[in-house]
Amino acid sequence: MKDRDVVSYSAMITALANHGKSEEAVHTFLKMKEEGIKPNQVTFIAVLNACSQGGLVEEGLKHFELMTQNFGIEPLLEHLTCMVDLLGKAGQLEKAYGVIMEYTNAVDGGVWGALLGACKVHGNAELGEIAARHLFEIELDDAGNYVILANIYASVGKWKDAERVRLMMRERIKRKTPGLSWISSLR
Repeated sequence: MKDRDVVSYSAMITALANHGKSEEAVHTFLKMKEEGIKPNQVTFIAVLNACSQGGLVEEGLKHFELMTQNFGIEPLLEHLTCMVDLLGKAGQLEKAYGVIMEYTNAVDGGVWGALLGACKVHGNAELGEIAARHLFEIELDDAGNYVILANIYASVGKWKDAERVRLMMRERIKRKTPGLSWISSLR
């Protein structure tokens, strides 16, 4: 392109991140800044996602700080989810939880879900329980959250806790009536 702007750069960074080209995405972000193009919220979502996808923890932390400190951009839910995902994948669960606690008023089920998923991968039942408790309040009818917590407990040998969560799921979540096709209702 002859004339590039924040939209074209953000699209390219997003595409690179989505196709596993995390380092190229970060390099493209740096090139954009060198050209004097000011990044926006979408640009930072793209670059933080690239860092998360590529496991570039230090790079992600640096860009998150750059976003908030140098550009004065208030983190959106998407930024926080990327950061929790980035730190969680790297096994830095306490830091991920710290991000949530720092922006506690701006957190939703996606952010807590990223922490719960990381807890499952790394077998952290204590933080997994905290994340799940929040998810049970936000997404009461989502059976997946109960299953993940039960699986975390099972993976660390806490069989009674796993069974307790499964029973809680059965009590709280109403069974849906199985659907019928129009054809089978004619029989």
